[in-house]
Amino acid sequence: MNNYWSQYVQTSEELYRSRALRFRDNNKNLWLDAMGAKNGMKILEIGCGGGIFCHRIKTYLPDTEITGLDFDTGHIEYARAKSSELGLKCEFVNGDATKLPFDDNTFDLCYSYTVMEHIPTELFVKEQKRVLKPNGRIVVMSARTKMGLHIDEWNTIGGREQELRNKVWQIAEQNQLRNNIGSFEMCEEDYPKTLEQFGFQDLDVEFVSTVAYAPDNFNVTESLAVEQIEYQRYSSISSVEKAIRLAPEVLTDAEKDEVFCLANERYDKRINAYKSGIKKWDISVSTVLVVSGRK
Repeated sequence: MNNYWSQYVQTSEELYRSRALRFRDNNKNLWLDAMGAKNGMKILEIGCGGGIFCHRIKTYLPDTEITGLDFDTGHIEYARAKSSELGLKCEFVNGDATKLPFDDNTFDLCYSYTVMEHIPTELFVKEQKRVLKPNGRIVVMSARTKMGLHIDEWNTIGGREQELRNKVWQIAEQNQLRNNIGSFEMCEEDYPKTLEQFGFQDLDVEFVSTVAYAPDNFNVTESLAVEQIEYQRYSSISSVEKAIRLAPEVLTDAEKDEVFCLANERYDKRINAYKSGIKKWDISVSTVLVVSGRK
C-alpha cells in the first residue's frame, strides 16, 4: 500500500494547510534562508506531501527548477492538481526516498521537512548525496514537538468528546499500519553527526520558530485568523476520521456522529468568540531543527 500516509497519518490537505500557515509571505525569507534556496537552482524536496513547500519556493523564486517526491500516491495526485490550480510549473514524482529515480549529480539542493524520522537513515542520506551535484547542499528539517508551545483548545477538550476520541484511538494505535511512524527518530545532536558520518561538510545547525496559530494577534487579519481556527477544526475532525479508518468497528454510527458534532460545536464557539471580539489567546508555535551540509 503506497497511500497509507495520506489515509491514516496526515491527509494531503491537512499537510498543505498546516504548512501554509507556517511558510507565509511575511516569513518567506526565514524559510528560504534556512534552506539556502536561490533563484536558478535545481531543487528536490524529499517527502513533499501535498506540495506546499515546492509551490511556495516556485512562487518566491520563479527561476528555480523544483521537483517534489513522495512515496504516497495520494499526496502526489493532490500536489499535481494544486500546481495546475495555481498555474505553477513544479514537477511531482511518485517515488521511494531510498531509491531515488534520478541520475547522479542532478540537484543543487535536496531538502526535506520531517521525513528523515520515518526512513532508514543510511539510505535516506546516501541517496541524496548521490543525486546532489558536487558542492550541492542537503537540508534536513525536523519539527521538534518537545520544543514547541501549544496553548489551544485541543488541550481542553475533555468530557464526552475526549471519551469517544480515546475509545477509538486506543484501538487505532494498535493497527500495524502505525508501526513505522517515527521509527528512525534521533536526538537533535545526532542529525549533524549523521550527515558528517556520510561525508557532508560545512555543517550548520539552527532552529526556525514560527507562530502557526495566534488568531487574537493584532497583526493577524480576519481572514487569516478564521483560516487558523478552521484548520484546527479540520485537523481535529481529520484525526478522528483517520482513527476510524484504522479501527472502523470501534464506534457506532451514532457515536461517530456525536464526536463530529461535539468537535464542530467546539470550533463554532471559537469562531463566534473571535467574531465577537472575545480574546482567547490560544497560541501554537512550531520549532524546527534545520541541519545543512555540502557534498
